[in-house]
Amino acid sequence: MELEDLRIVVLDERESGKLTPISRDIFEKGQARLRELYSEAQSIDNFLTDRGSDLMNEIDSLTVTLNDISRERFKKILKMAINQMDTHYVDAQELRKMIPEEREMYDDIHAAIAACRHSLIDGAFAERTKAVQTVSSSISVETVAESCPDGEFAPVEAEFPEAACVGYDLVHVLDDIEPFMGTDGRIYSLIKDDLVSLPLRNAQVLYERNIALNIKVSK
Repeated sequence: MELEDLRIVVLDERESGKLTPISRDIFEKGQARLRELYSEAQSIDNFLTDRGSDLMNEIDSLTVTLNDISRERFKKILKMAINQMDTHYVDAQELRKMIPEEREMYDDIHAAIAACRHSLIDGAFAERTKAVQTVSSSISVETVAESCPDGEFAPVEAEFPEAACVGYDLVHVLDDIEPFMGTDGRIYSLIKDDLVSLPLRNAQVLYERNIALNIKVSK
């Protein structure tokens, strides 16, 4: 493997946004050439000769060039692994351009990213969901009713007991209203002339803004 051939590979990698096809044994040939140069250098008695200086320069240039090739390709492979996490897609043609060692590295990086993401994000979400389900399944409507102040209990299903401790007013909507989340956790999308039961706090806001009227229901 000649030095000039390797330098062309470096230029191709830098100019292309994707991996370029390379020989699967490119680094093996590079290492073999380095061993030849080291062996010849060891046989030289005086490194002050022109040949000794040329050998050291070639060894240095070959080492730097091999590192340049791997660095340019590593950057692209790392970007591919990150993109796969975001898009759940990977270009099969790009995978085929990797030599076996690079493909093994790519799989390891992708697995490490997925494991870290699960630990930092998915794991926390799963624990929250599990906790919510546990709380929800253990709280009956009767239990929630006993914990709410008199006159404020409304028979609604809730993930948390405080969501069931919400009083309600029957209101007449006077104008269209953008969708909003009520204090009971529900999303309300209301239009003019709707008659709807709203949580007390949300209803009070609408009264103050003259957007709704309280409909008194006699008992």
